[in-house]
Amino acid sequence: MNTTLALPDGQKVHLGDRTPGGSKNDTRYGTLSDGRPVVVKVQAHHGQLPREIAALTFASAQGLPVPTVIDSGTTETGDSFLVLTKEPGARPTTSEGWHRMGRDYARLASANITDCPLPTIQATDFGTDHAERLRTVKHLLPEQAHDQIDQAIGHLAGSRCLALTHGDPGSGNYLDDPTGGTILDWETAAVAPFGLDAGRAPFSALLDLGHTGDPHQLQAAFIHGYRAALSAERTLREETLQASILIAGLQFTHGRHTRPLRPDRTAQMAIDTMQTYLETR
Repeated sequence: MNTTLALPDGQKVHLGDRTPGGSKNDTRYGTLSDGRPVVVKVQAHHGQLPREIAALTFASAQGLPVPTVIDSGTTETGDSFLVLTKEPGARPTTSEGWHRMGRDYARLASANITDCPLPTIQATDFGTDHAERLRTVKHLLPEQAHDQIDQAIGHLAGSRCLALTHGDPGSGNYLDDPTGGTILDWETAAVAPFGLDAGRAPFSALLDLGHTGDPHQLQAAFIHGYRAALSAERTLREETLQASILIAGLQFTHGRHTRPLRPDRTAQMAIDTMQTYLETR
């Protein structure tokens, strides 16, 4: 990859080191010709940058804590790219940071989804899709989990409440800063049944992907922050939360089984985490 990227508006970005994390795009730190620090994402095999651009534009208009899109376009080799402001902060490593993260993700549930340009996943379609995911990985799961996951799918498939959903919330996609955090990586954003983000982040805490603290304390801190920041019209019922955590386990298991991206993150790790959750909840 070239060390300089020409933008459609005539500016140039000097590319630097890769950012930590990320497996769907080539993501690097960069510097604009005028000296401003930026982050540059060049689409790789599993990337969906056009969807992320739409999501960031919409989220920014809603006043949500996201990076600003500086420019986008196509490289000389035909790959889509996106240039974003470099925001302050770091991956949350404390209960306080996970609490702030929960509060910021809860803000998505209050966004006005009228005319949202992102895909809308109706509850019935969600149920059909996840029932198929369960069929695909059922042979991998402990038998005692089958009915409980099926009930979780049925609960969310019966939801009448849709909300803006990030799709992959967790400490790897959040920059924690006491003055205001930033939610990153919006490629899987959609309008979907309310509660999905509230379950996936706690499951990621239990997976302990970042090895940053006691998983149960981080999980509890996120849930507390999320519930504290919900608007008066939204209530995260315990049944919905537990169903969403199980759905996250199914999603992680299915994704890692059908499209493994990293050898150090296996489907079995997600299965073991889900089984532990079922045994201790």
